[in-house]
Amino acid sequence: MVVSVINCGTASLPRSLDVSITVSKPQAEQTTDLSIPVFVQSTGSFDFGAGRIGYYATLDSVTSDTRVSAEGIKAAQAFFGRSERPDLLAIAQAFDTPQKGYVRTGALGPLASFTAIANGSFAVSIDGTNENITGLDFTAATTLAQVVGIIQAALTTAAAGTVAALESGTLRITSPTAGDLSSVSVLAPVSPASGTDISGPGLLNGRLGVAVVQPGYAPTGLVDELAKIAEAARCSGRFVYGWVLDAVYRDSPDQVAAAEWAQARTAYMPQVSNSPLAWDPSSTTDLGPVVQTLGLYRVSPIYHDNPNYYPDMSLIAGMLAVDYRAANSTRTAKFMDLPGIPTVGLTVSQWLTLESKGYNTFTLTGNTSRVTREGTTGNAAWYIDDVINLDNFVEDLQVATYNVFLRNKKVPYSIVGQTMFRDSSTQICERYIFNGTFSERPVQDTSATNGVRIDPAYDIIDTPLELMTVADRAGRIGPPQTINVNLAGAIHSIAIHVNAFS
Repeated sequence: MVVSVINCGTASLPRSLDVSITVSKPQAEQTTDLSIPVFVQSTGSFDFGAGRIGYYATLDSVTSDTRVSAEGIKAAQAFFGRSERPDLLAIAQAFDTPQKGYVRTGALGPLASFTAIANGSFAVSIDGTNENITGLDFTAATTLAQVVGIIQAALTTAAAGTVAALESGTLRITSPTAGDLSSVSVLAPVSPASGTDISGPGLLNGRLGVAVVQPGYAPTGLVDELAKIAEAARCSGRFVYGWVLDAVYRDSPDQVAAAEWAQARTAYMPQVSNSPLAWDPSSTTDLGPVVQTLGLYRVSPIYHDNPNYYPDMSLIAGMLAVDYRAANSTRTAKFMDLPGIPTVGLTVSQWLTLESKGYNTFTLTGNTSRVTREGTTGNAAWYIDDVINLDNFVEDLQVATYNVFLRNKKVPYSIVGQTMFRDSSTQICERYIFNGTFSERPVQDTSATNGVRIDPAYDIIDTPLELMTVADRAGRIGPPQTINVNLAGAIHSIAIHVNAFS
């Protein structure tokens, strides 16, 4: 007989017998952060693989990183000199000389694991040639550095010029050559077996697949290096949206090639010219008119007369500091102060020349105002804020639409399905009214009661279901959606007429 400790005469059956409820969280895509700018330095000591980019939250973290060049520190000072700026600055390195391939092993085993070995061995392929490294005696080693020294001596005998180095507890073996054929393989056991294998668990860990193999390569120019930086950023789980180039690239063919590269991707790249040709009305070969001719709206030419400063970094830091979830948070580049950047002394005629050639600049206006002029891009139809705001809108819209698929078991090919997408698009459009990107627009219309029609900030137009073809339905291609938006823009100048009566 079972005796209950709790004797309840009014016990009832649980509702879960008839209504069973489980809780789970649906999968959801996250938006890509478009607030991170990257400074591309031409010198320094970054690794040329995935480690060619680093991220920094403070100026101290930049200045204490020995991989960062003097130009990188200047750019960081411009970035962190602003109170309004993104949380992170990326610094990356572009290479212009052939690089040596290498392998970096996993963390070396404890010293005791090596000192017990009097006849160690491992195999490695260097520049395509297999090498068996044998007879490694670590019994007299007192540090891991001495262990690596023993490996170095054996590698020198097998393949002269190969370098073994201890890096943060790991072993890095670098090829003696540089270029596209330079390579070092993952460490493996000698075959046929000889001595004690040190390539595997508890020692070099090569056999566990934790080693990193980086083939050497010969750089083919700045544009290819920019693509490699973007790839390295993706490897780190981030996306770099703003691009600022080392001053060494100013007023060079590389600068224009980089501008064309930026135009073809989701990016914004302000570019500085220090050339006096910028305010020469007869010149058509300086940065401004070249970018104007190409119509590059993702590039903003900036003239500055001092090559030691990075007004482009200060500008981009201010423009990428917008919180698109906040009310009236968007901003225009014109009138923006660039803390720590000296103003450019210009005459009115010099400024009018710069303006006609598509340049921005940073100058003293009036008595004490330090302002950016004019917040434009290389395409007269686009301002800097419009480019950045619309890129963020497109990212938010795409993610919201994708999440309709992720959060529903099925989006039906019906009005119900169209409404799901319309609702997600409406939510994002309303957010961009809230943050100041879109706004209603009064338009003259003689058919309106008072002669003025108010166009909405956005209009979502769904393609009627009956217009979709049988092939579209069979391929599950949904009816397209068109969104017309009215940009809020900004007022950059105004005329005031005063009538005086006596």
